[in-house]
Formats: sequence, C-alpha cells, structure tokens
Amino acid sequence: MRLLKIFFGLFATVLFLLFLLFGAVYIGLFGKLKSEEDLKSINQANASEIFSSDGVLLGKYFVQNRSSIGFDEIPPMVVDALIATEDSRFFEHEGIDFYSIPRVVIKTIILGDNSGGGGSTISQQLIKNLFGRHDYGALSIPVNKLKENITALKLEEIYSKEEIITLYLNTVSFGENVFGIKAAARRYFNKTTGELSINEAATLIGMLKANTAYNPRLHPKRSLERRNTVLALMVQEGSLPPDEFITLKEQPIQLYYQKLSGQHGLAPYLRERLKAQIDKLLEGTDRGDGNPYNLYSDGLKIKLSVNSKLQSKAEKAVKKQMTHLQQSFDEHWKNKKPWGKDENFLWAEAKKSNRYKSLLSAGKSESEIREVFREPVRLNVYSSDGYVAKTMSPIDSVAYHQMILQTGFMAMEAKTGHVLAYVGGIDFAHFPYDHINSRRQVGSTFKPFLYATALESGISPCDFVENEPIIFNNYDDWSPQNAGGTYGGFYSVKGGLTKSVNTVAARLIAETGPDQVRVMAERLGIEKQLPEGPSIALGAVDLSLMEMIPAYTAFVNNGKRAEPVVILKIEAPTGQILYKAKEKLPEEVLDYNVAITIREMLALVVDSGTARSLKTVYGLRTELGGKTGTTQNNADGWFIGITPNVVCGAWVGGESPKVRFRSTRLGQGASTALPIVGEFLSLAEDESATRNLIGRKFPKADADVKLSMLCPIYLEDKTDYFFQNIFNKEKRLERKELKDQIRQEELQEEYEKQKESKGWMNRLLEKLQKNKKKKKVKTNS
Repeated sequence: MRLLKIFFGLFATVLFLLFLLFGAVYIGLFGKLKSEEDLKSINQANASEIFSSDGVLLGKYFVQNRSSIGFDEIPPMVVDALIATEDSRFFEHEGIDFYSIPRVVIKTIILGDNSGGGGSTISQQLIKNLFGRHDYGALSIPVNKLKENITALKLEEIYSKEEIITLYLNTVSFGENVFGIKAAARRYFNKTTGELSINEAATLIGMLKANTAYNPRLHPKRSLERRNTVLALMVQEGSLPPDEFITLKEQPIQLYYQKLSGQHGLAPYLRERLKAQIDKLLEGTDRGDGNPYNLYSDGLKIKLSVNSKLQSKAEKAVKKQMTHLQQSFDEHWKNKKPWGKDENFLWAEAKKSNRYKSLLSAGKSESEIREVFREPVRLNVYSSDGYVAKTMSPIDSVAYHQMILQTGFMAMEAKTGHVLAYVGGIDFAHFPYDHINSRRQVGSTFKPFLYATALESGISPCDFVENEPIIFNNYDDWSPQNAGGTYGGFYSVKGGLTKSVNTVAARLIAETGPDQVRVMAERLGIEKQLPEGPSIALGAVDLSLMEMIPAYTAFVNNGKRAEPVVILKIEAPTGQILYKAKEKLPEEVLDYNVAITIREMLALVVDSGTARSLKTVYGLRTELGGKTGTTQNNADGWFIGITPNVVCGAWVGGESPKVRFRSTRLGQGASTALPIVGEFLSLAEDESATRNLIGRKFPKADADVKLSMLCPIYLEDKTDYFFQNIFNKEKRLERKELKDQIRQEELQEEYEKQKESKGWMNRLLEKLQKNKKKKKVKTNS
C-alpha cells in the first residue's frame, strides 16, 4: 500500500511537472513552435533523377536520396503495414494517441527508455522527420515530445490523413542516406512502389523501427524476423488473412539491390561530368519563389541521350577487355616496372595523392612525409574484382596503382550527335578521372584528316606513292619511319591508309602542306591549336575522344559533322519543361565524294588492313570501317570505328605515358583499344534492338567513287601496273563497262525497294530493259 502511494505520488508529480513544462514549451521558452504557415509550406528536398533515352533510371543527384510520390502511387498494403506497425489508431486520433500517454510517462520519461519511440503517432514521427530534435540537456526527451505533440495537433488541422501518410512515407529514413518509400523500393528491390510485393512492403516498413539493424542487405536474418513481425501485426489488425500469413512468412527476402548514387549505377562518369552543365542550364529558371531550381533538392527529371542497353554493353565490354589486358600487362612486366629505378617519378605521382596533401597541410616536412609513406599500413587497393585489403606502404600503393591500365570509350549516333554510351574509365569510385575528355597523343587515328585533305587537293585514291623515307630539312631533318621497318615498292593512296604506312602519310603531307591539314582538322571540329610541323601527319598531337569521335561523323554522314548531344530534357516535378535540346542540323564540312571515299578507305582498314581482327576475331557481320592508332613507345592505343549509324572509339594507356607495353605487338591500338570496340559491337549485334541502333549496311558508294578506287594496295614496281595497264585503252573500256554494271546494280536495287508500287515498278522495268538493250548492242558491236 505504501509503495502504491509513493508510485501515485510520483506519477502526480510528473504530471504536474509536465503541465508546467507544457506551458513553457507552448509560450516558446524552448524555442518558437512551428506556425501554421511553416507547416503549410513544407518543402522536402527531393533527389533529381537521371533517365536514359529509353526510360531507364541511371542515377540520382541529391543531398539526401529522396524521391516523392503521391498517395495514389502508394499501394494499400504499404499503408496497412505502416498503420499496423507504427500507429494502429491512426485514423481514430487527431495527432495524439491518448491511450499511449501513460506508457510514455512511465517508460520514456520516468524510466528514460527511448528505444521503442514511446507512443509517437505517425503525425508526431512526421514532425520529427521534418524538423528534427534539439538538445535541451536533461529535458531533451520531454521537451521534444511536447513540441511534437503540439505541432502534430496543428498538422492534423491542416492536412488530411492521406496527406499525412504521404508526407510521412516521403520523408522517413530507410538507412544508407535513402529517404522515402519510393527511393527505398528502388534501392533494395529495384522496383517502383506500385510493383512491391506484400513481403517487400513489409520488409521496408519493418526497417522503420531501426533502419540499420533491420537492413536486409546488412542483416538478412534479423530483417526476415522483423518482416514476419510486421506481417503478424497486419494479421492482428485484420489487413492480412491468417492463411496468407502462413505462406508469406516462409518466403525468403529476395533483394535486387541497386545503388544509384554518384559512383554507382550506369554511366557514373557522364553523370559526374554533367553536374556543372545542368547547373548552368538551371540558372535562368524560376521555381516560383524567385530562385532557380536546384539540381540536388528539387526533384527534377533529367533525360539523357544515352541508351541504357548500349551503355550496359559498353561497360561490360570495358570490364571484360580491360581485365584481360591488365592480366597480360602484369605478366609482361612481372616484377619489373616501366619507370625502372626512377624514384622521382613515383614521388611526383605521390604528391598528387590526398594523403600527401593532407600531411603537407598538417605541417609535415618533406622528409617526414616520405617517412610516413614508407611505413606499411593496411590499405584498400583496387582490383578488377573489387577492393582488396592489403598491407603495404603508401609509396608502394602509388606504384601499384600506377601499373593499372586506364581507358575511355564513347559511342555516338552519327546523324544526330546523340551520345549513346559513355565509359570514362575502369572504375569511377577509385579512378574518377574522365578519360573521354582527357587529351593524349592520337597517333594514326589522325591520318583520315590528312587523307581527306589530300583527296580535296586533287590526289586520287589510286595515285601511287613511293614507300621510302623522306627527310623534312626545314623541320630538324624529321624523317618518320615505318612501324615494321619495311620499305620499297609503291603504295596506292588507299593502300597507305589501309596499312597505316607512315612514309605514305609523310609524303602526302609534304605535298598538301601541314597548314592545309590543320585547316581540315579545324573544319572537322578540332578546336585545339595543332602543331605547325609535318609530324601531325602521324598524329603527334594531343586530342580527346570527345573531339575525335564527332570529327569522324563526317565520314559516316556524307560530309556532315554532328555536334555531341547528351542532355535531351530537364523537367520540373510539376511537369514544366525547363530545358529541351534543340535539334542541331549537322554542319557540312566535307565534299560528299571525299567523305564517301574516306569511308570506303576506312572500310578497307577493317577488311584487309590494321583492323581486320574485327572480322577475323569478333566475327562481326555489321559493315564497318575504322582506324587504329599507336603512339611512340606504345604509350597510347587508339581505335575509332564507324558503323552505318554510329561512331565509337576507345583509348587505352597508363595514367602516365611511361606506363606502357614494351612490345608493339602487345601495345598497339589493334591489341589494346580495338578489342573494346570489337566486344561492344559484338554484344550490340546479339540483340535486335541494339543491332538496329548501330545499323547493318552502309549506303552504296557512287559508281565514280568505286571506280576511283579500282587499283591494288601495293605494287613492287609501279610501272608494271600503273603505266602499262590502268591507262591503256583496254582498261578504260573495262572501267566503262564496270561503271555500266554498277549503274545496272543500282537500278536493280531501286527496283527491289520500290516493287510494292506499280508506278515505280513499271518505270524501273522500262529502265532495266533499255539498259539491257544498250549493253547488248555494245557487246555485238
């Protein structure tokens, strides 16, 4: 009896103190309470979502990963699970559940146990989610609770129960910096909220009690138990039939985990690069309060030109080929290093690291920093299978990562300029530097610009060039050598590009002049100031994939160059279009016949030249062209390929040009960069949707272009063929007959295309008959 009196006395005292505290809170002694206007103008920070052109979510920009949805997008089972678990009398109270107050007083206030959240209603939890809690020392729990109670009553006067449920599910944390049921459904199950199963909904609602402890990825067993608890509570509340519960509780949790923040998801290098560009595009917008839209908090929808299928195939191709190439590189060098015993090289690279910079800013001297860098520590280092924990010194870690080969790959639609796939490196998390925009020597991939200049100047693809070194006296006696060291005989101009013969390129630039080649490169969109000497004929110039690939579109697109396009549309949450890319007509930069001739010559490179492995190794059926490139000492490997619709290219090399293969067989572009393009195109061919994107056949070249290329690639003795055969009367007649034959084939193709139309059919039949009669008359004569 005595204990009971003490208990009630204590209880009455607590209530009295709470009453006094309530008055203090209400009049604002612990800070101003949220007003009606504050509650009406709730503005949650929402992540902006980035979508591919085919509607696949690529990633998000956010401070907090939150995506808002409306009540009609929330499945009823999610609402049922939430109410059964968090606030069973939600639809009966007006913000405060008075039945739970005694439990709050005893458990939370008297005993100080805040682990269960006391008797907070969904409305009170929403207030906590929106406005957080403050530290008031020993009074923190009761003051914060009272603030939430008072504000919850106001909230229920302003918003309907459905709106409160919606606000709550849009603000609650699901761990891992994920806020809101929509973002959580995407993160843990890669689904929209409407696609969630009952078990998946129960798993997510179960996380609300403790989002780390019940995280299904980190603690699957604990999460399963919590999910079944939620299902049992739903049975108790009558929102789930008992027999269905018996079936559901036996099912495992099947995650489809998708981390679509910064370094995760498709195209992370591109998404990182676009941040500044999108911010610039948003500068002139107005979200209604005089301020521009914010990329990280205003829930924008951003549509890119990237095709998710091609992007996925590009990333797979890079992963596969770079893993294989790295193994080859490691075996090639074994225990040696490309920089030998040059410690200055390593320390120069070490000075670029965050560890070195932080030690320097902490006041450490150079000798002290070097000492720290030589001490073995436990480090996470990169590997193709993910991060690996190793014990090594920081300077050894610098050496280790310098031996990792890097790459960049991009694919672009030739007619529209739409960037379809973009892979800036091997691993964004560890190597965020974007190699699509980095400039390295381009080697022989520059040669098509030289050959286009030569054709424009009147040189024919069948003009023959002596395969002997030439000395440029005005440029320090520069004399380029052939890669294989083989000389003699004569290459046709088309053969010089097919076999990438340096002596032919040197003699062509001697004839056209370096200035004309630089003008051609500028017309093709190369804005960088190029060197003035003849060495540009061999690609002794630093350029990027982002410059080279658009330049090659002119060869696919009948002489018209396309500008790269990445951002197609930016849309506000209201549906308002904030930005829409304007359709850019490709600019005509090359004569039609010159462009087609270069395209035909690039096709020869694949058929019988330095890129023939595209057909022999990868068995590609698509009509292709392309050009390999290898720089001095094999420091850079390049390949740029063309298909009927797409230009795609890859670069491979070390972070430093010192990191390279010693063997040209291993280090040339045909062995390093070309396999990435080959694998990408092979994967694209395997699926009809992507096969159509890259195209199957080039348009037929005009008869004049085909005739201009009727010559061999190489002659031992130029006079044997050139003077005695090509220009004699008999061969001229053969060329004329061939031209008639090509025209006949063109008419036949035209007939096949238009055979559904009777008018076309009749006209074509007449043409075909006339041509046959002419041919017969000529043959008889």
